[in-house]
Amino acid sequence: MNKVNIMLGSSQNLPCSLNQISGTWIGADHGNITLLQNEILPQISVGDFDSLSSVELAWLEASVSDIRYAKPEKDFTDSQAAVFIALEDLAAQQVDIYGATGGRLDHEMVNVLLPLDVNVVDLPKIRLIDSQNVITYYHPGSYSITKLEQTKYLCFLNLVAVKALTIQGAKYPLAPTDFERPVSLSSNEFIGDQPVYFSFKSGTVAVIQCSDLI
Repeated sequence: MNKVNIMLGSSQNLPCSLNQISGTWIGADHGNITLLQNEILPQISVGDFDSLSSVELAWLEASVSDIRYAKPEKDFTDSQAAVFIALEDLAAQQVDIYGATGGRLDHEMVNVLLPLDVNVVDLPKIRLIDSQNVITYYHPGSYSITKLEQTKYLCFLNLVAVKALTIQGAKYPLAPTDFERPVSLSSNEFIGDQPVYFSFKSGTVAVIQCSDLI
């Protein structure tokens, strides 16, 4: 599988062992410095780099051969640009995004909603990952999910209006239900190692497997 990792600007709640994550890396804005500090060389760097000091920018330009510069006044975010590069230029089959949470709330909201900007075919390829959460995205259909190690809770987040969302096999099942606005169905749980099944007929749903901060 062609997996591409993207490092965004937040340095909060990152997994401890970035060096053990397989795949190609793209750095977005200050995420490039996080990668270089962890001795990871991004294949592509993108951004307006307005959050970098002159010393950091010089370090980046001396280290990375493929840098995509953007103007600060633009109609897309650095994170959006990084995702489009991963999907279109690198033909990624899986895009794992780090550094998306734990910083500025406006940036965090943009990042959580980021997969809504891509083609529906690409939606399931994208995950947001930090030390407490893994967020995956789904278009209408029927799915089964299994519990990720070191997570406890399960959340179904309706990003838009959703029809006939059904949850089976979880601690709190749900009969087919329509939601006319975004709703977070939080603090559900797996039952042992049993998979959870869910389906819906229209809309977009994010599934969050998460744990408390230890």
